[in-house]
Amino acid sequence: MILKNKNIVKKINLLDCTLRDGGYYNNWNFSKEFIQKYLNYISKTKINHVELGFRFIEKSKIKGLTAYTTDKLLNNIRVPKEIDIGIMVNASDLINNKAFEDNCKKIFHNIQNSKVKFVRFACHHHEVFLISRYIKWLKNRGLKIFVNIMQISELDLKKINRICIYLKKLNVDVVYIADSLGSLSPQQTKNIIKLFKFSFPTNIGIHAHNNLGLALKNSITASENGANWLDCTITGMGRGPGNLKTEEILSIFGEKKDRQIVKFLIKKLFIKLKTHYKWGPNKYYALAAKHKIHPTYIQKILADKRYTKKNYISIINNLKKTESKKFNPLKFNNSTTFLSTLPKGADEPKKIIKSNNFLIIGSGSSVKKYKNKILDFIKNKKPFVFSLNTESIIKKKLIDIKVACHPMRILADINYHNKSKAKIAIPYSMMPKDIRNSITLKKRNIIDYGMLLNFEKNIIVKRNYCILPYPLAIGYCLGIIFSCTKKNTIHLAGFDGYEKASPDKDNTEQVLKLFKKKYANQFFSITPSNYTYTKNKKI
Repeated sequence: MILKNKNIVKKINLLDCTLRDGGYYNNWNFSKEFIQKYLNYISKTKINHVELGFRFIEKSKIKGLTAYTTDKLLNNIRVPKEIDIGIMVNASDLINNKAFEDNCKKIFHNIQNSKVKFVRFACHHHEVFLISRYIKWLKNRGLKIFVNIMQISELDLKKINRICIYLKKLNVDVVYIADSLGSLSPQQTKNIIKLFKFSFPTNIGIHAHNNLGLALKNSITASENGANWLDCTITGMGRGPGNLKTEEILSIFGEKKDRQIVKFLIKKLFIKLKTHYKWGPNKYYALAAKHKIHPTYIQKILADKRYTKKNYISIINNLKKTESKKFNPLKFNNSTTFLSTLPKGADEPKKIIKSNNFLIIGSGSSVKKYKNKILDFIKNKKPFVFSLNTESIIKKKLIDIKVACHPMRILADINYHNKSKAKIAIPYSMMPKDIRNSITLKKRNIIDYGMLLNFEKNIIVKRNYCILPYPLAIGYCLGIIFSCTKKNTIHLAGFDGYEKASPDKDNTEQVLKLFKKKYANQFFSITPSNYTYTKNKKI
């Protein structure tokens, strides 16, 4: 595409990566029909390169089609002749899984006969120098190789020069600068592009994020100073606030026909998605960019209904005090829960609870549907009853202890808890003083049992605290139970599973499996459930 901008006299390549970057919002859950329509429309524009998705290394494939972009998928869709299809691979996946031949079989099996024409590696600075074997292997099989240098705003001249010289020797086709933190200004973009052009004078690209609303301006600035590859996505759909909008870059550099086609594509396929997921820049992404906080933290916070606008600034202030340039799920949960890093609790549940027969009531809709069945069970079996929700479907007098472990959730329900006379188990000692002060419950009604997160996919239960991989009330409740006694019968009601299209998989099943594996106890479901707790054994 020859640009009309008088400052630019070279060919510009637009690369649309909507279904790859946009998958961070819908778990890459695009249907084959959606993918085919998208490709058909794009092929009618002057966009000739489409990065269709990732190829992740995962044993359990719980994401959608464009998270893996398999050859099976590509063979089941028609790729228009006008388009070169590419995939992205995270360098960290290859580095963490060190078996080179196995990785090639898993990710690049028979790739020379695939519809994939280019592979882009997403790399942090130090990772660039650890994937040369893969670059050579793919180049020998006729693939074009692009390399994304992430968090480009954090690199100095020495590192940039070293990267360029190294990738030039490997004959990499395109080197991309990625504004991962969305913090670049046009002047900074200009300076960085010039540095890259000095050591890598051929193909330079930019992947601009829109945290500050500067994705378009930064992309134009880059093209005016030597970049000839520009990433874009339909409506800007992409991680965090999103990217350079395809429709915007075409409105400047494209033709009328291109703009009309993309406008129709948006109306046909993307309006509903954007209405649902609400990507785009806002003041919280801008604040994160200012403090060099990875935008995924903000995306997670905004998507979590437990948080309100009052919480957002506090969470960002918490994150900016730590190293938050890379997204870390453990840090996210610690920053949003505000729990101390020292596990502690003032109470030992075993001194309060004298039972080994328990019923845990979750928050699923089946509690209301099977209310009478649950009431009969409580009346006849007389279990010790825990409730993980604030609903009043089951009479308060039948609940022995209510359970909550997430301080943001506790704050959201603070009025309910303060009015309730029921006992509640919470990690009281591990919460900051201002949160503790907002809880006006009498101390005798609080069971202070600690909880710490470690994300090591294991559980540790102590007499006054537990360590868990996920901040879930069900795990916290089971920690309380097993701190009392190791031999229990546990009945469950109201655990209805999760929405399959959700980008964040509910971890209830994993937590239950971990406890079953550790303690080999019997779990029973007394209402229809999406989870299996024992071998076809339900009450």
